Amino acid sequence: MNKTMKWSAAVLAAGVLFGGANMTGGAMVHAAAVKPVAKQSVQPSVVLQYNGTTLKQQGKIVNGITMIPVTVLRDSLGLPLNYNPGTKTYSIGSGTTKLNLELSEYGVTSNLNSYYIYSYGDNDIDFYESKNIDGHLYVPFKVLNDFMGFKGVWNPSLKSLDISKQEMNNISVSSETLTKSNKNASIVIHYPKVSGLPEDVQSKINKAFKDDAEAFAADSEEQASHRDGKIEHMYDFVQSFVVTYNREGILSVVTDKYGYTGGAHGSTYRDGMTFSLKDGKQLELGDVLKAAPDYKQKLDKMLKQKTIKVTFDAKGAGLSDQPNFYVKEGGLAIYYQQYEIAPYAAGFPTYTFSFGELLPKGTDPFADYK
Repeated sequence: MNKTMKWSAAVLAAGVLFGGANMTGGAMVHAAAVKPVAKQSVQPSVVLQYNGTTLKQQGKIVNGITMIPVTVLRDSLGLPLNYNPGTKTYSIGSGTTKLNLELSEYGVTSNLNSYYIYSYGDNDIDFYESKNIDGHLYVPFKVLNDFMGFKGVWNPSLKSLDISKQEMNNISVSSETLTKSNKNASIVIHYPKVSGLPEDVQSKINKAFKDDAEAFAADSEEQASHRDGKIEHMYDFVQSFVVTYNREGILSVVTDKYGYTGGAHGSTYRDGMTFSLKDGKQLELGDVLKAAPDYKQKLDKMLKQKTIKVTFDAKGAGLSDQPNFYVKEGGLAIYYQQYEIAPYAAGFPTYTFSFGELLPKGTDPFADYK
Protein backbone atom coordinates (compact mmCIF):
# COMPACT_ATOMS: atom_id res chain seq x y z
CA MET A 1 0.00 0.00 0.00
CA ASN A 2 1.08 3.57 -0.65
CA LYS A 3 -0.69 4.86 2.44
CA THR A 4 0.77 4.90 5.93
CA MET A 5 -0.90 2.22 8.02
CA LYS A 6 -1.78 3.09 11.61
CA TRP A 7 -3.18 0.12 13.41
CA SER A 8 -5.77 -0.17 16.19
CA ALA A 9 -8.30 -2.53 17.84
CA ALA A 10 -9.47 -4.25 21.03
CA VAL A 11 -12.17 -6.37 22.55
CA LEU A 12 -15.57 -4.94 23.44
CA ALA A 13 -18.24 -7.01 25.09
CA ALA A 14 -21.67 -6.02 23.85
CA GLY A 15 -25.23 -7.03 24.61
CA VAL A 16 -28.86 -6.44 25.53
CA LEU A 17 -32.22 -8.02 26.30
CA PHE A 18 -34.65 -8.73 23.50
CA GLY A 19 -38.31 -9.24 24.31
CA GLY A 20 -37.42 -9.92 27.93
CA ALA A 21 -34.97 -12.75 27.17
CA ASN A 22 -31.64 -12.45 29.00
CA MET A 23 -28.74 -12.83 26.53
CA THR A 24 -24.99 -12.70 27.05
CA GLY A 25 -22.08 -12.76 24.62
CA GLY A 26 -19.09 -10.84 23.28
CA ALA A 27 -17.49 -9.49 20.11
CA MET A 28 -14.20 -8.18 18.77
CA VAL A 29 -14.41 -4.52 17.80
CA HIS A 30 -12.25 -1.40 17.75
CA ALA A 31 -11.20 -0.10 21.15
CA ALA A 32 -12.36 3.36 20.15
CA ALA A 33 -15.91 2.05 20.32
CA VAL A 34 -15.68 1.55 24.08
CA LYS A 35 -17.50 4.36 25.88
CA PRO A 36 -18.46 4.88 29.51
CA VAL A 37 -22.00 3.77 30.26
CA ALA A 38 -24.16 6.88 30.47
CA LYS A 39 -27.55 7.25 32.04
CA GLN A 40 -30.26 7.08 29.38
CA SER A 41 -32.72 9.94 29.08
CA VAL A 42 -35.81 8.32 27.61
CA GLN A 43 -38.48 10.77 26.44
CA PRO A 44 -42.12 10.18 25.43
CA SER A 45 -42.94 7.75 22.68
CA VAL A 46 -42.78 8.60 18.97
CA VAL A 47 -45.69 7.79 16.66
CA LEU A 48 -44.33 5.69 13.79
CA GLN A 49 -45.74 5.60 10.28
CA TYR A 50 -44.72 3.63 7.23
CA ASN A 51 -45.67 5.16 3.87
CA GLY A 52 -48.23 7.31 5.68
CA THR A 53 -49.89 4.46 7.59
CA THR A 54 -49.72 4.69 11.38
CA LEU A 55 -48.19 1.63 13.03
CA LYS A 56 -49.33 -0.04 16.24
CA GLN A 57 -45.82 -0.02 17.66
CA GLN A 58 -44.16 3.20 18.70
CA GLY A 59 -40.60 4.48 18.81
CA LYS A 60 -38.79 6.35 21.57
CA ILE A 61 -36.40 9.27 21.85
CA VAL A 62 -33.30 8.40 23.88
CA ASN A 63 -30.75 11.14 24.55
CA GLY A 64 -32.19 13.05 21.60
CA ILE A 65 -31.99 10.08 19.20
CA THR A 66 -35.09 8.49 17.65
CA MET A 67 -35.09 4.74 18.27
CA ILE A 68 -37.12 2.18 16.30
CA PRO A 69 -38.16 -1.24 17.69
CA VAL A 70 -36.47 -4.12 15.87
CA THR A 71 -39.88 -5.76 15.44
CA VAL A 72 -41.03 -2.76 13.36
CA LEU A 73 -38.20 -3.47 10.92
CA ARG A 74 -39.48 -7.02 10.60
CA ASP A 75 -43.26 -6.57 10.74
CA SER A 76 -43.73 -3.26 8.91
CA LEU A 77 -40.59 -2.58 6.85
CA GLY A 78 -40.48 -6.20 5.68
CA LEU A 79 -36.85 -6.91 6.61
CA PRO A 80 -35.96 -10.51 7.47
CA LEU A 81 -35.04 -10.96 11.14
CA ASN A 82 -33.03 -13.94 12.36
CA TYR A 83 -31.35 -14.89 15.61
CA ASN A 84 -28.20 -16.97 16.09
CA PRO A 85 -28.17 -18.36 19.66
CA GLY A 86 -24.56 -19.49 19.32
CA THR A 87 -23.23 -15.97 18.78
CA LYS A 88 -26.11 -14.13 20.51
CA THR A 89 -26.65 -12.11 17.33
CA TYR A 90 -29.80 -10.76 15.70
CA SER A 91 -29.52 -10.15 11.93
CA ILE A 92 -31.87 -7.72 10.17
CA GLY A 93 -32.01 -7.31 6.40
CA SER A 94 -29.82 -8.99 3.80
CA GLY A 95 -26.66 -8.62 1.72
CA THR A 96 -24.31 -5.72 2.35
CA THR A 97 -27.05 -3.85 4.24
CA LYS A 98 -27.62 -6.64 6.77
CA LEU A 99 -27.48 -5.19 10.28
CA ASN A 100 -26.05 -7.55 12.90
CA LEU A 101 -26.66 -6.83 16.58
CA GLU A 102 -24.31 -8.72 18.90
CA LEU A 103 -25.59 -9.02 22.45
CA SER A 104 -24.08 -9.32 25.92
CA GLU A 105 -24.71 -8.02 29.40
CA TYR A 106 -22.77 -4.84 28.54
CA GLY A 107 -24.82 -3.51 25.65
CA VAL A 108 -25.26 -3.91 21.89
CA THR A 109 -22.54 -3.89 19.25
CA SER A 110 -23.71 -3.15 15.69
CA ASN A 111 -22.10 -4.13 12.42
CA LEU A 112 -23.11 -4.05 8.78
CA ASN A 113 -21.42 -6.71 6.65
CA SER A 114 -18.91 -7.18 9.53
CA TYR A 115 -18.15 -3.43 9.50
CA TYR A 116 -18.61 -2.13 13.04
CA ILE A 117 -20.50 1.15 13.13
CA TYR A 118 -20.09 3.83 15.74
CA SER A 119 -19.70 7.60 15.46
CA TYR A 120 -17.37 10.10 17.06
CA GLY A 121 -16.49 13.68 16.26
CA ASP A 122 -19.45 16.03 16.09
CA ASN A 123 -20.32 15.39 19.75
CA ASP A 124 -20.16 12.70 22.40
CA ILE A 125 -23.36 10.96 21.31
CA ASP A 126 -23.05 7.69 19.41
CA PHE A 127 -25.80 8.04 16.81
CA TYR A 128 -25.56 4.37 15.79
CA GLU A 129 -25.80 2.61 19.15
CA SER A 130 -28.73 0.20 19.47
CA LYS A 131 -30.23 -0.14 22.94
CA ASN A 132 -32.29 -2.23 25.30
CA ILE A 133 -35.33 -0.22 26.39
CA ASP A 134 -37.77 -1.87 28.77
CA GLY A 135 -36.61 -5.32 27.72
CA HIS A 136 -36.90 -4.75 23.96
CA LEU A 137 -34.26 -4.10 21.31
CA TYR A 138 -34.29 -0.70 19.54
CA VAL A 139 -32.25 0.53 16.56
CA PRO A 140 -31.49 4.23 15.91
CA PHE A 141 -33.40 5.52 12.90
CA LYS A 142 -30.13 7.07 11.75
CA VAL A 143 -28.81 3.56 11.00
CA LEU A 144 -31.77 2.97 8.68
CA ASN A 145 -31.26 6.38 7.06
CA ASP A 146 -27.47 6.29 6.67
CA PHE A 147 -26.91 2.65 5.70
CA MET A 148 -30.09 0.70 4.95
CA GLY A 149 -31.95 2.73 2.32
CA PHE A 150 -34.76 4.35 4.31
CA LYS A 151 -35.75 7.97 4.85
CA GLY A 152 -38.06 9.67 7.34
CA VAL A 153 -40.18 12.79 7.65
CA TRP A 154 -40.45 14.17 11.18
CA ASN A 155 -43.61 15.97 12.28
CA PRO A 156 -42.69 17.95 15.42
CA SER A 157 -46.26 18.87 16.35
CA LEU A 158 -47.46 15.25 16.24
CA LYS A 159 -44.14 13.81 17.40
CA SER A 160 -44.39 11.35 14.53
CA LEU A 161 -41.88 9.88 12.09
CA ASP A 162 -43.09 8.73 8.66
CA ILE A 163 -40.64 6.15 7.29
CA SER A 164 -40.36 5.19 3.61
CA LYS A 165 -37.82 3.69 1.23
CA GLN A 166 -35.21 5.79 -0.54
CA GLU A 167 -34.87 5.68 -4.32
CA MET A 168 -31.57 3.85 -4.73
CA ASN A 169 -29.25 3.36 -7.69
CA ASN A 170 -30.32 0.45 -9.87
CA ILE A 171 -27.24 -1.61 -9.05
CA SER A 172 -26.24 -4.46 -6.77
CA VAL A 173 -23.33 -4.33 -4.35
CA SER A 174 -22.03 -7.68 -3.13
CA SER A 175 -19.12 -8.71 -0.95
CA GLU A 176 -16.08 -10.55 -2.31
CA THR A 177 -13.53 -12.23 -0.06
CA LEU A 178 -9.77 -12.46 -0.61
CA THR A 179 -7.99 -14.86 1.74
CA LYS A 180 -4.19 -14.95 1.95
CA SER A 181 -3.74 -16.71 5.28
CA ASN A 182 -0.46 -18.54 5.86
CA LYS A 183 1.62 -19.99 8.71
CA ASN A 184 2.41 -16.49 9.97
CA ALA A 185 -0.90 -14.67 9.68
CA SER A 186 -4.63 -14.82 9.20
CA ILE A 187 -5.44 -12.51 6.27
CA VAL A 188 -9.12 -12.13 5.36
CA ILE A 189 -10.16 -9.22 3.16
CA HIS A 190 -13.75 -8.34 2.28
CA TYR A 191 -14.24 -5.86 -0.54
CA PRO A 192 -17.21 -4.65 -2.63
CA LYS A 193 -18.18 -5.72 -6.14
CA VAL A 194 -20.71 -3.82 -8.24
CA SER A 195 -23.06 -5.26 -10.85
CA GLY A 196 -25.86 -3.80 -12.99
CA LEU A 197 -23.79 -1.13 -14.79
CA PRO A 198 -22.42 -0.95 -18.35
CA GLU A 199 -19.42 -3.29 -18.52
CA ASP A 200 -16.80 -0.59 -19.10
CA VAL A 201 -17.99 1.45 -16.10
CA GLN A 202 -18.52 -1.58 -13.91
CA SER A 203 -15.10 -3.06 -14.61
CA LYS A 204 -13.41 0.27 -13.87
CA ILE A 205 -15.01 0.54 -10.44
CA ASN A 206 -14.51 -3.12 -9.57
CA LYS A 207 -10.85 -2.93 -10.60
CA ALA A 208 -10.33 -0.07 -8.15
CA PHE A 209 -11.92 -2.10 -5.33
CA LYS A 210 -9.96 -5.26 -6.20
CA ASP A 211 -6.64 -3.45 -6.65
CA ASP A 212 -7.11 -1.83 -3.25
CA ALA A 213 -7.85 -5.21 -1.64
CA GLU A 214 -4.87 -6.88 -3.30
CA ALA A 215 -2.57 -4.05 -2.21
CA PHE A 216 -3.65 -4.53 1.40
CA ALA A 217 -3.15 -8.31 1.04
CA ALA A 218 0.37 -7.81 -0.31
CA ASP A 219 1.21 -5.35 2.47
CA SER A 220 -0.13 -7.81 5.06
CA GLU A 221 1.89 -10.70 3.61
CA GLU A 222 5.04 -8.59 3.64
CA GLN A 223 4.55 -7.68 7.30
CA ALA A 224 3.77 -11.29 8.21
CA SER A 225 7.00 -12.47 6.57
CA HIS A 226 8.95 -10.73 9.36
CA ARG A 227 7.18 -12.64 12.13
CA ASP A 228 9.37 -14.72 14.43
CA GLY A 229 7.36 -17.90 14.84
CA LYS A 230 9.31 -18.96 17.90
CA ILE A 231 8.31 -16.00 20.05
CA GLU A 232 5.38 -14.28 18.39
CA HIS A 233 1.75 -15.28 18.04
CA MET A 234 0.02 -15.32 14.65
CA TYR A 235 -0.54 -11.93 13.04
CA ASP A 236 -4.08 -10.89 12.11
CA PHE A 237 -5.23 -8.77 9.15
CA VAL A 238 -8.87 -8.06 8.30
CA GLN A 239 -10.65 -5.69 5.93
CA SER A 240 -14.36 -4.86 6.06
CA PHE A 241 -16.48 -2.27 4.28
CA VAL A 242 -19.77 -0.39 4.43
CA VAL A 243 -21.75 1.46 1.75
CA THR A 244 -22.46 5.02 2.94
CA TYR A 245 -24.24 6.32 -0.19
CA ASN A 246 -25.82 4.55 -3.14
CA ARG A 247 -28.09 7.11 -4.82
CA GLU A 248 -28.25 9.77 -7.53
CA GLY A 249 -25.56 8.19 -9.69
CA ILE A 250 -23.03 8.13 -6.83
CA LEU A 251 -21.57 5.20 -4.89
CA SER A 252 -19.54 5.92 -1.75
CA VAL A 253 -17.88 3.14 0.25
CA VAL A 254 -15.72 3.11 3.37
CA THR A 255 -13.22 0.32 4.09
CA ASP A 256 -11.43 -0.39 7.37
CA LYS A 257 -8.08 -2.17 7.11
CA TYR A 258 -7.15 -3.68 10.47
CA GLY A 259 -3.93 -5.38 11.47
CA TYR A 260 -2.51 -6.81 14.68
CA THR A 261 1.18 -7.69 14.81
CA GLY A 262 1.74 -7.51 18.57
CA GLY A 263 1.55 -5.17 21.52
CA ALA A 264 -1.44 -3.89 23.45
CA HIS A 265 -3.64 -3.46 20.40
CA GLY A 266 -3.70 -3.46 16.63
CA SER A 267 -4.40 -0.58 14.27
CA THR A 268 -6.87 0.39 11.58
CA TYR A 269 -6.59 2.51 8.45
CA ARG A 270 -9.86 3.93 7.10
CA ASP A 271 -10.31 4.58 3.38
CA GLY A 272 -13.20 6.38 1.68
CA MET A 273 -13.84 5.74 -2.04
CA THR A 274 -16.52 7.61 -4.01
CA PHE A 275 -17.43 6.90 -7.64
CA SER A 276 -19.54 8.34 -10.42
CA LEU A 277 -21.69 5.54 -11.83
CA LYS A 278 -21.94 7.47 -15.11
CA ASP A 279 -18.33 6.86 -16.14
CA GLY A 280 -16.66 5.02 -13.23
CA LYS A 281 -14.50 7.98 -12.22
CA GLN A 282 -13.29 8.00 -8.63
CA LEU A 283 -14.23 11.40 -7.25
CA GLU A 284 -12.10 13.71 -5.16
CA LEU A 285 -13.53 16.19 -2.67
CA GLY A 286 -13.12 18.96 -5.23
CA ASP A 287 -15.28 17.06 -7.73
CA VAL A 288 -18.16 16.92 -5.26
CA LEU A 289 -17.82 20.54 -4.11
CA LYS A 290 -16.73 22.18 -7.37
CA ALA A 291 -19.78 24.49 -7.32
CA ALA A 292 -18.18 26.25 -4.32
CA PRO A 293 -14.76 27.63 -5.32
CA ASP A 294 -14.10 28.61 -1.70
CA TYR A 295 -14.90 25.18 -0.22
CA LYS A 296 -11.35 24.64 1.05
CA GLN A 297 -11.32 27.85 3.08
CA LYS A 298 -14.84 27.25 4.36
CA LEU A 299 -14.16 23.66 5.45
CA ASP A 300 -10.81 24.56 6.95
CA LYS A 301 -12.43 27.19 9.18
CA MET A 302 -15.31 24.92 10.26
CA LEU A 303 -13.04 21.96 10.98
CA LYS A 304 -10.71 24.06 13.14
CA GLN A 305 -13.72 25.02 15.24
CA LYS A 306 -15.10 21.49 15.47
CA THR A 307 -11.84 19.68 16.24
CA ILE A 308 -10.77 21.76 19.23
CA LYS A 309 -12.52 19.30 21.53
CA VAL A 310 -10.36 16.33 20.47
CA THR A 311 -7.07 18.10 19.73
CA PHE A 312 -7.02 19.98 23.06
CA ASP A 313 -5.54 22.82 21.02
CA ALA A 314 -7.19 26.20 20.67
CA LYS A 315 -6.30 26.21 16.97
CA GLY A 316 -7.93 22.86 16.23
CA ALA A 317 -7.13 20.85 13.09
CA GLY A 318 -8.08 22.15 9.68
CA LEU A 319 -8.52 20.63 6.23
CA SER A 320 -5.54 18.53 5.15
CA ASP A 321 -3.98 18.67 1.68
CA GLN A 322 -5.57 15.31 0.81
CA PRO A 323 -8.64 15.13 3.03
CA ASN A 324 -10.28 11.83 3.85
CA PHE A 325 -14.00 11.95 3.04
CA TYR A 326 -17.06 9.98 2.05
CA VAL A 327 -20.52 10.94 0.85
CA LYS A 328 -23.54 10.31 3.05
CA GLU A 329 -27.23 11.23 2.91
CA GLY A 330 -27.58 14.99 2.49
CA GLY A 331 -23.88 15.81 2.63
CA LEU A 332 -20.45 14.41 3.33
CA ALA A 333 -18.16 13.45 6.19
CA ILE A 334 -14.55 14.52 6.70
CA TYR A 335 -12.58 12.17 8.94
CA TYR A 336 -9.08 11.89 10.36
CA GLN A 337 -7.06 8.71 10.78
CA GLN A 338 -6.25 7.30 14.19
CA TYR A 339 -3.55 9.37 15.92
CA GLU A 340 -3.66 11.97 13.11
CA ILE A 341 -5.03 14.75 15.30
CA ALA A 342 -5.98 13.07 18.58
CA PRO A 343 -5.11 10.19 20.94
CA TYR A 344 -5.97 6.59 20.14
CA ALA A 345 -9.10 6.69 22.32
CA ALA A 346 -10.63 9.27 19.95
CA GLY A 347 -10.79 6.69 17.16
CA PHE A 348 -11.47 8.35 13.80
CA PRO A 349 -12.66 11.90 14.53
CA THR A 350 -15.42 12.44 11.96
CA TYR A 351 -17.31 15.63 11.12
CA THR A 352 -20.40 15.83 8.94
CA PHE A 353 -21.44 18.74 6.75
CA SER A 354 -24.63 19.22 4.78
CA PHE A 355 -24.42 20.31 1.17
CA GLY A 356 -26.54 23.29 2.20
CA GLU A 357 -23.65 24.49 4.39
CA LEU A 358 -21.04 24.12 1.68
CA LEU A 359 -22.68 24.85 -1.69
CA PRO A 360 -24.66 27.75 -3.18
CA LYS A 361 -28.40 27.51 -2.55
CA GLY A 362 -30.18 25.16 -4.97
CA THR A 363 -26.98 23.46 -6.15
CA ASP A 364 -27.14 19.75 -7.02
CA PRO A 365 -23.66 18.36 -6.24
CA PHE A 366 -24.32 15.31 -8.42
CA ALA A 367 -25.85 16.99 -11.46
CA ASP A 368 -22.89 16.08 -13.70
CA TYR A 369 -22.89 12.43 -12.62
CA LYS A 370 -26.51 11.45 -13.30
